[in-house]
Amino acid sequence: MKNYILLFFILLSYKSVSQNVYKTPSGKKYHLSSCRMVENVSKKMLGKAAISKHRLTPCKICKPPKVKDLINTYNFSNKAVGKSTFVRCKGTTKKGTRCKHRTKIANGYCYQHTNQDNKVNPKKPASSKSKTSLCGAKTKSGKACKRKVKGGGYCYQHK
Repeated sequence: MKNYILLFFILLSYKSVSQNVYKTPSGKKYHLSSCRMVENVSKKMLGKAAISKHRLTPCKICKPPKVKDLINTYNFSNKAVGKSTFVRCKGTTKKGTRCKHRTKIANGYCYQHTNQDNKVNPKKPASSKSKTSLCGAKTKSGKACKRKVKGGGYCYQHK
């Protein structure tokens, strides 16, 4: 009988391993501990009841399990996970310069440049139409024209 009780507690301990679920400061989504958004000073949740109570939706980045698939956690420490520090935005502006905004968002981009997070090189490749060059046609004096033109063609006078 003692062996059965011991076996029962051993099996119960394997099932009690739980996922740590975190809530973002905005309070709209929940994440796994491995999600990059958890670094954004997220709060640790207590389990299914807290998620249902706050009506949180799962994160689209880390894709945590649904509420019914979560295992109850028994860790009551409700501490912040990361340290909130301002960093300069890693995004680039339309001109191609680095953004000067400072952000606390965990991915390192400000609210305007969060879409650049997944892109490897946010700068657009220069097409032949946007390049500026000199006209190059001969003037009446026989010298090359020095007007700037787009697309490698000729200026308005030498068309």
